[in-house]
Amino acid sequence: MTQVPANKPERPRLREPREEREPGMVGVVPWEQGRLFTLLFTTDREGGGYGSSPPGMTASTEHLMIEALAEQLAPRIQGASQWPLQATLYLPRLGRINASVRREQGAWNVELEAEEEHTARWLPGVRQRLQDGLAGVLAQPVSVHLAHVDPA
Repeated sequence: MTQVPANKPERPRLREPREEREPGMVGVVPWEQGRLFTLLFTTDREGGGYGSSPPGMTASTEHLMIEALAEQLAPRIQGASQWPLQATLYLPRLGRINASVRREQGAWNVELEAEEEHTARWLPGVRQRLQDGLAGVLAQPVSVHLAHVDPA
């Protein structure tokens, strides 16, 4: 039989939680995310800001929108197992863009259809840059086509 001591046994002390981050870094947003937020959601002299129309976009905001579109679409293409791939992409200020992707003769065929009229007017001006960006990410030829939808 084991004897139990009469006094209370000491428990090991809990470690004090250590801060894994550098001091002074509490609540800091990475520079890139802060810049994107600022560009997309602040109001500028041309009427920019959330809910504004694409003509008020600066060149850097437009570049970020194209990158965001490519970054949403490329991983879906690379990870898809069923074709044709149907995806709905979302961009602030521009709304939803429906994408249909097919693999044809060694190249990707991407068809985009904007749900908003102002987005449908914006896409033709950035189609080539989006096509080049996707081709760079996928390391294969890409052909981007735009669906023509008559406004109701």
